[in-house]
Amino acid sequence: MMGLNAARAICGAAVLFLLVAQPSVAQTPAPSAARKLPAPVIAVVDFKRVVRESSAGQSIIKQINQRHAGFQKEIQAITTQLEQARQELTRQQSILAPDVFAQKRQEFQVRAQQYQRSVQDAQKKLDTMLRQGMRTVETELANVVATVATELGANLVIDAGLGRGDVLFTDASLVITNEAMARLNKVLPDVKVVEPQPEPASGEQPKQVPGVR
Repeated sequence: MMGLNAARAICGAAVLFLLVAQPSVAQTPAPSAARKLPAPVIAVVDFKRVVRESSAGQSIIKQINQRHAGFQKEIQAITTQLEQARQELTRQQSILAPDVFAQKRQEFQVRAQQYQRSVQDAQKKLDTMLRQGMRTVETELANVVATVATELGANLVIDAGLGRGDVLFTDASLVITNEAMARLNKVLPDVKVVEPQPEPASGEQPKQVPGVR
């Protein structure tokens, strides 16, 4: 006669066999409700116009123009010096030894090339300063537009500026350009343009901002 433990083992094996042998019933998830999008409530803004005509945008343009005017004066002064040096070099060509003249001409060419590079670098710097300043305005304006649209109950904002879209007609009541500009002028009345940071040399690690890892 089997012992009690052996009988329990056989019964347990039979139950396990029944559980394994029975076909499993797949759990079919309940179909999720179809997503319904809200009806569009549209607002229209001339984004680039607000950036350009806002107080901050006008301030940036004024600062860049002032820097450009000062830059032009420097260019004019250096151009005059180079022209005088060229004329003097031409005058000396007939009285200098060929090797001496060749050396002076090479020095003049190096100086002219350095001048051209400095002009290009200065123009790139102005372009970068303008772009960085306007990006600050654009970022703040995006927040303003989102706030105004939410307050008005709009859930879709279209940029209908010139060359920005294909909007041929819109009702004036949908346009929030003036509201956005007025709000932007309050939260961001001015932006100071700053010199762009020089890029680190090859292999040089960028400087860490204190407190930021």
